[in-house]
Amino acid sequence: MPPGRRAALSRAADPTVVIVQRAIRRYRAGFFDRLRDDLAVDGIRLEVLHSTPPPERDPRDDALEVPWATRLPSRTVAVAGRTLQWQPLVPSLRTADLVIVEQASKLVLNHRLLARQRRGGAPVAFWGHGRNFGDDPHPAGEWLKARVSRQAHWWFAYTARSAEVVRGLGVDAQRITVVDNAIDTRRLHADLAAAAQGPAARLRAQLGLGDGPVGLFLGTLRAEKGLDLLLEAADHIHARRPDFSLLVVGGGELGRIAELGGAPRPWLHVLGSRYGVDAAAALQLADVLLLPAAIGLVVIDSFVAEVPIVTIAGRAHKPEIAYAVDGANAVLLPETTDAAGYAEATLALLDDPGQLARLREGCRQAAARHTLERMVQRFAEGIRAALAAPPR
Repeated sequence: MPPGRRAALSRAADPTVVIVQRAIRRYRAGFFDRLRDDLAVDGIRLEVLHSTPPPERDPRDDALEVPWATRLPSRTVAVAGRTLQWQPLVPSLRTADLVIVEQASKLVLNHRLLARQRRGGAPVAFWGHGRNFGDDPHPAGEWLKARVSRQAHWWFAYTARSAEVVRGLGVDAQRITVVDNAIDTRRLHADLAAAAQGPAARLRAQLGLGDGPVGLFLGTLRAEKGLDLLLEAADHIHARRPDFSLLVVGGGELGRIAELGGAPRPWLHVLGSRYGVDAAAALQLADVLLLPAAIGLVVIDSFVAEVPIVTIAGRAHKPEIAYAVDGANAVLLPETTDAAGYAEATLALLDDPGQLARLREGCRQAAARHTLERMVQRFAEGIRAALAAPPR
């Protein structure tokens, strides 16, 4: 590909943008369709390439099919104690005007695309967190991620917090688009309305819930989510409020959460993975979302359902934690909070109807700000800017 090709990007007629994903998750429902429609207005063609990890390598069960997307084969490769993912460099990646990839050092394709960019190939944009916000990031992986991140033609940062991280890596702020990561809130509003017409009441009857407070854990069941602390705190809450119930919705490696701690808990209801109206029914029953750690897009569910989150600061939260404001739409406890302190804060909130109402109103207001429509608009604007930008 001649070096002059990239310099002419802004003059290209009907440019093609390719987004590559390791897997498409349910929380992206509606996003790619709406982004494709938005870009098509300006004659920009969007292609989405994705792989689908086999179940034995993917503890999540939330894969989403986008009918017009193209599936890529993939395989894992072990190198120096790390597991890398290989995907092929297919023809559409060679002819694209812009390629957008996930920011992940273990994706071999990213490094091949960046090498082609240096030789005059398609510009490469990263889409991601900026760094690993988990409890145990791999040092070598984070070093490589930081180094590679500076080579991108453009950046699509999940949130303003992610953009701050990316700027700290040395990326030009003029080449960063903050997309304000979100889910399809219109769909969730519709699911909640449908759940209120019967499914929520049926779930309450099925579980034998009384009139006592209901806590809800909603998310993938992984160790980083603080499940041990959650169960210990729930034991404290139930000891003080025997009418308290805890619902657990989600799948993952710790799906047998009911067995943690050994003691039987008749008030603990493990419902497994639920989506759509089924998940909305659980949200309709909840007074609070009990999520001690590793909060991500679930904060949007909290806002739309007007069910405030109780969490602990600094516990491997994803960038979306920036949307949660202590005392306004959520309860963020100090990093040193233990199970007893978490239980006390939850009980205090449940015993204060006025504060609970204020937080619910804060959730409602936040829901209006963090929408899929806004994310699509920002992402599309970033794509247009990236196509027009000169090569680095």
